Amino acid sequence: MKKLFFCVLSIPFIGLSQNNNTNNSTKNQDELNPNSLLHFTLSETGINSELSEIGTTFFKDKFLIISNKKRRHTKTTFNKSLNAYNNNIYCTDVDKELDLSYPLQFSKVLDSENNEGAMTFSKDENTIYYTQTDGESSNFKLYKASLDVDIQGYWKDITELKITTDDYSVETPFLNHSDNKLYFSSNMPGGYGGYDIYSADITENGTITNIKNLGNNVNTSSNEKYPFISSDNKYIYFSSEGHNGYSGYDVFRSSITNNNYTNTVNLGPSLNTKKDEISFILAEPNKGYISINKIDNREDFDVYRFTTEQKEQELTISVVENNLNTKLPNVDVLITDEFGNKITETKTNENGEVTIKSSPLTQYKIVSNKDGYNTETTTITPSISNPKINEVIALKVKGSEIKPIDNNLSIDKIFFDFDRATIKKESQVTLLKVVSLLNENPDMKISINAHTDSKGPEKYNQTLSEKRAKSTYDFLINKGADKSRLTFKGFGESQLLNKCNVCTKVQDQENRRVEFKININ
Repeated sequence: MKKLFFCVLSIPFIGLSQNNNTNNSTKNQDELNPNSLLHFTLSETGINSELSEIGTTFFKDKFLIISNKKRRHTKTTFNKSLNAYNNNIYCTDVDKELDLSYPLQFSKVLDSENNEGAMTFSKDENTIYYTQTDGESSNFKLYKASLDVDIQGYWKDITELKITTDDYSVETPFLNHSDNKLYFSSNMPGGYGGYDIYSADITENGTITNIKNLGNNVNTSSNEKYPFISSDNKYIYFSSEGHNGYSGYDVFRSSITNNNYTNTVNLGPSLNTKKDEISFILAEPNKGYISINKIDNREDFDVYRFTTEQKEQELTISVVENNLNTKLPNVDVLITDEFGNKITETKTNENGEVTIKSSPLTQYKIVSNKDGYNTETTTITPSISNPKINEVIALKVKGSEIKPIDNNLSIDKIFFDFDRATIKKESQVTLLKVVSLLNENPDMKISINAHTDSKGPEKYNQTLSEKRAKSTYDFLINKGADKSRLTFKGFGESQLLNKCNVCTKVQDQENRRVEFKININ
């Protein structure tokens, strides 16, 4: 066994770019979309050369890259099938600004004469999963090795993990932060096309089992590679050529919920461009690395560091009645994120609205509930380009909520203004419940009985009550009720609920009413 180098040497190789200017922003397109709520600022890392560098992962406080540029102590070989020099694995120093320096060979044991690919480590950094080609083939194989903790610097027990046949490639592995699930990309049969991202369970003895395709919320008919799992195992970042993007590989994020993958979001134009963005790696919650190919050569990449800033979004939910579009106050509203975490539980205000500060990358589930209406569940998809989102939720009247009592309908009162036969808007919603009830009970017939208060001449009140009964009848017909199942009659002031000498406004309003009598044959 040969010794592993931990980048203890501090000698830069000749010709290495040493540009460590942290203010040198090389690609920031926020000005193309001034409303973007997710901003990435990219800067040089200091290790890029005229050939290719791709970031991979961290190990022992070092950042590992693969590169086809010859470094000190490293032999570079030419791959005829790729018509390019093979990549080797290098480790680099990382300073507090995330600038990189001094790429040195990572391991003579793991480095082969062939092409080296991405790698990932267990949480204790004693196990590595890595990829390399076999001979002149362009297909990568997956390997596992263990670090000898008694003799620091030595890898042992190198084993190939057989995922598929030699006709297909296994690439860009990433181990989640619970050490129990390995993600990788492969073009093996059974996927959606091109390279798909898969997951596999890792057993206690280190074997791989239960290989699963991540599904069409992640994978497309094109290529998906470079999975990266957040430290809380909640999100997967990956590069895709197939989702809605800006051309080439773009970086996307999906939420991991109950082993499903939802809410796939493009990270936006300040990160993604017409070039290829691959190997997105978070070093801190708002800092990390991204690899982007050169303008004149799609196969050669540079490593950039990024910082990101996310602004809050304003989400306004308006709850209305389905048919009349009437705003509904006092609706119970429960808002949760895609993981089921409660964001808020509240009621709509007098304008039927709820407003919260939201995240442009979070998917929200809105459950709206009000007595007399069907409960409505709505999913709101995020948008990083819109600082304000207005979502209208329409509730349908639940006719079965109306209860017949002694051949009367237990229903909210139908109100009229004084000396008017026009139905007030607040009562139109109630009448829709009657329409729903008739639709649910085809044998039901209803009599509409209208009443007035005692103000004014008796004959005038009789005529007014008939107009109110007819107005109610016409409204129900207009909303789809069968007129053969409806009758109407005015009773004037002959059946007052409140027989008062001097009535209050509330008592008068209660007297001005419409009642419904039912008849089921």
